[in-house]
Amino acid sequence: MDTSDKNSNLLSRAISQNGITKLLLGVFLIICICLIEYSFTHFGMIAGLAVGFAPLLLCGFYYCLKQPAYALMGMLIANYFLMYLSRMTFGKLPVGVILDGMILLNILLLLLHACVNKVSWGRAKSGLTLVAVIWTLYCILELFNPASVSTKGWISSVRSVAFDFLIIIVLTQIIVDDFKYVKQILFVWSVLTLIAVAKALVQKYIGFSQTERIWLYLYGGALTHILSTSVRYFSIYSDAANFGAGMGMAMVVFSIVGFYSKNRILSIYYIAVSLLACYGMLISGTRSALAVPFGGYAILVLMSRKPKIIILASGAMLGAFLFLNYTHIGQGNAIIRRARSAFNRNDPSLQVRIANQAKLKVLLADKPFGYGIGNGGGKAKEYAPDSPASQIATDSWFVMMWVETGIVGLILHIATLLYVILYGCYLVLFKIRSPQVKGVTLAFISGIFGIAAMSYANEVFGQIPNGLFVYMCMGLIFVAPYFDRQMSIKTIETPQ
Repeated sequence: MDTSDKNSNLLSRAISQNGITKLLLGVFLIICICLIEYSFTHFGMIAGLAVGFAPLLLCGFYYCLKQPAYALMGMLIANYFLMYLSRMTFGKLPVGVILDGMILLNILLLLLHACVNKVSWGRAKSGLTLVAVIWTLYCILELFNPASVSTKGWISSVRSVAFDFLIIIVLTQIIVDDFKYVKQILFVWSVLTLIAVAKALVQKYIGFSQTERIWLYLYGGALTHILSTSVRYFSIYSDAANFGAGMGMAMVVFSIVGFYSKNRILSIYYIAVSLLACYGMLISGTRSALAVPFGGYAILVLMSRKPKIIILASGAMLGAFLFLNYTHIGQGNAIIRRARSAFNRNDPSLQVRIANQAKLKVLLADKPFGYGIGNGGGKAKEYAPDSPASQIATDSWFVMMWVETGIVGLILHIATLLYVILYGCYLVLFKIRSPQVKGVTLAFISGIFGIAAMSYANEVFGQIPNGLFVYMCMGLIFVAPYFDRQMSIKTIETPQ
C-alpha cells in the first residue's frame, strides 16, 4: 500500500471518529435539553434552573478542584452579593450558613486537590496563623464567661469575630501559591467595586428598587439613610456605613496598586477604579469612612520611598483636610456638607457615642473579660435582652470588642492587628525587593489600617463582605516573601 492510500485511510478513520464524536455530543445535548424541559414542566422553575446550570457547576467544580485558587475567588464573589440577596429576601436568606458552606467547600476542594497534587502546607506556618489561633482560643474560652447570659449570641457572632479570621488567613496562605492569582484577585475585586458603584449610581439617579423601598420604609432603614439634609446610598451592601468602608478600602488599595503597576493600561484602570470608589464612599454619606483614605495614605507616605507618591499622597490628604476643616466652599452640596461634618467635634452623634462609652466604662469596671461574645450592643437584644450591655449601643468595632471580650480581649485584638501591620511594614522596608510585590503588599497594609481606623466609629471590620477582604489581605501580606522569590526567579530566567 503506497503512502497516498495510507493517508486516505487515516483521513477516513479521522472523519469517521469525528462523526461519531459529533453524534454522541448531539445525543448528549438532546438528552440534556429533554431533562431540563422535563424538570421545568414537572417540578417547577427552581428545579429546571438547577438542572440547567448543573453542567456549568460541574465544570466550575472541576476547575476549582484543579486549582483551588479559583474556588477562593468564587467565594470572594459570592460573599460580595450575600447582603444584597439577603435584602432581596427580606432577611430570609441564611447568610451565615451560606458563607460557612462556601468556606467548608474551599477546605474540601483543597483536601481533594492535595490527594493528587503537592500542596505547600508549610506556607501557613506563620506568625499570623499563630496569633489567629491564640485569638480564636480566647474567643472559644469566652463561651465560659460567667458574665455571659446567652450562648446563642456566642454561636451567632463568634464566626465573624474569630473562626472566619483563622480559616480565611490559613486558606489564603496555602491556596494562593502564585503571584498571578494575586493579580487575578485584584482584578476580580476591581470589577466587584465597579458593580457596587454602578448600583449606587442607579439608586442616586434612577431610584431605589421596590425591595429597597420596602427595606427603607417598612423595616426602618430610612431612619439612618433618608436624612433631612441628604440621602445615604448603600448599593448592594447591608447599609451605607458598610458600603462606605468597602469603597474607602477599594479606593486606597487600587490607587496604590495603580501607582506601582508597570502596565500603563492597568495603572490607568486601577486609578480610575479608585476614583469611582472614592465617589461611592462620598455618596454613602458615611462620615467615618473618611478615616479609611486618611489612615491608609498616612501609611503610604510613611512607607513609600518614591518621592512622587509621597508628594501626591501628602498633598491630597493635606488639601482634603484644609478644604473640609477650614473652608466653607461647596457647603451647598449635600455630599461635601456631610463629609465636612466629620470634622465637627460638637456633632450630636459623636457626643452620644462618648456618653455611651462613659456608661459602658462603669459597667465593665469589674469585668476584665467583658460580657461574652454576642452579648453586647444592639444584636444582644435578640440573644441577651437581660444583659445590661445590650441596652447601650456600641457603634464601634473596638467598643464592641471591649464590651464582649473585656479589656483583656481588646488588648489582644489590637495587638493582633498591630502585629499584622507592623510585620507587613517590616517586609516592605527590608525584605521585599520586587516593586510589584512591594506595591501590592503596601496597598493591602494601607487598606487594612484604613479599615481599622474607621472601625473606631463603626462596626465594619468583620462585617460581610469587608471582613473576607480584610482577612484575605492579611494572609497575602504574610506570603508576600514567597511571591518576591518567585518574581526574582522569573527575572533571572528572563533577563532584559
